[in-house]
Amino acid sequence: MTNPVVLRVLLALIVAGCIAGIVNSRSERAEFTIRIAFLASKDDEDYFGAMAFKRYVEERLPGRVSVQVFPSGQYCGSERECIEALQSGTLEMHQTTIGGLAGLYGPAQALDLPYLFPSDAVAECVLDGPIVREMGDSILAQGLGLKLMAIGNTGGWRSFAMRDVRIRGVADLAGRRIRTLPSAMEQQMVRELGASPMPLPFSELYSALNAGLLDGTKNSIQDVVGQKLHDHIRYLFVDRHSYMTAMWWYSDKRWQVLPPDVQAVVGQGFRALAIETRAAAARREAPALEEFRRRGGTVDIATDAQRAEFKAATLPLRDWYAERYGTTWLTRLDQAVAACEAGRPQA
Repeated sequence: MTNPVVLRVLLALIVAGCIAGIVNSRSERAEFTIRIAFLASKDDEDYFGAMAFKRYVEERLPGRVSVQVFPSGQYCGSERECIEALQSGTLEMHQTTIGGLAGLYGPAQALDLPYLFPSDAVAECVLDGPIVREMGDSILAQGLGLKLMAIGNTGGWRSFAMRDVRIRGVADLAGRRIRTLPSAMEQQMVRELGASPMPLPFSELYSALNAGLLDGTKNSIQDVVGQKLHDHIRYLFVDRHSYMTAMWWYSDKRWQVLPPDVQAVVGQGFRALAIETRAAAARREAPALEEFRRRGGTVDIATDAQRAEFKAATLPLRDWYAERYGTTWLTRLDQAVAACEAGRPQA
């Protein structure tokens, strides 16, 4: 007699195969396929945003559009590979940080100036405003083939996370080795504070801390806890010096293929994506802080006076930026921030 357990297992496999076949069949029948690829894992704001986009677009264009999500480098294994796939039209959607874009379009680093935004509300007001459309048009005009669709959040706010040094003022960073992104401006910021920048990929940060090669890093509390950096990090100085912008792109080649009605829905899908990434970053911060404290870590929230001291120390970055890229984006950003803080419409 055939074992009933074996029969049940076989039946489950058959059902799973049928479901997979149905899903693949629907994808193949769809008029358009949108592939979203990024390097972050499924436990990340980028993934949550991508899934919000998928739900929004597929619900409004059933049968016409299939959205496929490839996290953790499944589709392209590096920032460069993903951007090249966008440019060639073999990939529809990808996300970069400002640092990831800096090598292609340096002026975008204006959005990463430290202490630029005083709050989430002001940051989101500016990043939902006309300056993003203008910057996107400028990037397209460079012939890069990248269409900037929205700016979300990928982790919250950058602050200082230190192994053995408690930060109370700028002087406490003197001579310290701080990990940064490969962005030239991030490295210059660390120098302005008297520390030594060490640009490293995020994937190498844990081992560098473990080996004692770093005194600290510029990351969000969500990243510190999520990647278990608090195995080595003991002190947080939460100064929120940089809003962790996530720039979401669509391949210009693939965009031109979409009819206007699909473009309209996809554009709104990006809005849903940005909202979800920001909400995810906000709801993950408090539990991360609680876990850091539970593990014995010390958290210092920067006072207004401390933020003012750090902001003053990094003001030369504006001159550094202007010497390389001019003042156009600096002026536009200052105007946008002032308008958002005052509740006025942006020009």
